[in-house]
Amino acid sequence: MNNRRDETSTTIHVEDRTSESVPSTWKEALQRFILGESGPPLVVLSISWFAFTRLQLAETISIHDITIFILAIVVWWFQEYFFHRVLLHSPFEWFGKSIHRDHHEKSYFHVSIDPPALLLTWLFAAHFMLKSVLPWHLCLSSTIGYAVAGLYYEWSHYIVHTRVKVMSSMFSQMRDNHIRHHRVDDKYWYAFSVPAMDDLFTTNPEIKDVKRKESLSFKK
Repeated sequence: MNNRRDETSTTIHVEDRTSESVPSTWKEALQRFILGESGPPLVVLSISWFAFTRLQLAETISIHDITIFILAIVVWWFQEYFFHRVLLHSPFEWFGKSIHRDHHEKSYFHVSIDPPALLLTWLFAAHFMLKSVLPWHLCLSSTIGYAVAGLYYEWSHYIVHTRVKVMSSMFSQMRDNHIRHHRVDDKYWYAFSVPAMDDLFTTNPEIKDVKRKESLSFKK
């Protein structure tokens, strides 16, 4: 995996032109995410309900539950990457692409949390799809894994767009990867929860190579 945090921090200027109140501390970020928005708490409540329901079933939690829980998380990683790359940056116009374009046109630092209607519709659509093909106990276990991965994405994407100083290498890499996507070239760096997905699908080039390519295209 390429690790170019220093290159990103010295090469990319991130403008700060928003008048929106954007959290700059972990306390402010947590308060806004949990108390200032209804979507994330509703997702947490939904996960809690799925977990409670699973624990009430006669079937004990088995290796099959654990396996499908993990598999659902991995499915989220791939879905997240390809949905972003293929649909949100699609060659054709649709409302999702329009919403994502607005996201790119905002100042990098802004509060980016999906509305509750979108979060819950997505979650329960996935749940009912899983219910149609899996036994009830495995449906619940996979739904929990999928929802946890989705909530992790929602939190992480929100955090890297705030002014909070991230200390862990994991969040630093997420932020640097995402800044490149927003401010260098949106044809690369589509991954989020797992930045290594860009290495896997060859969308993690050297910044200098992208800028050289853009320079040559401009000269033509």
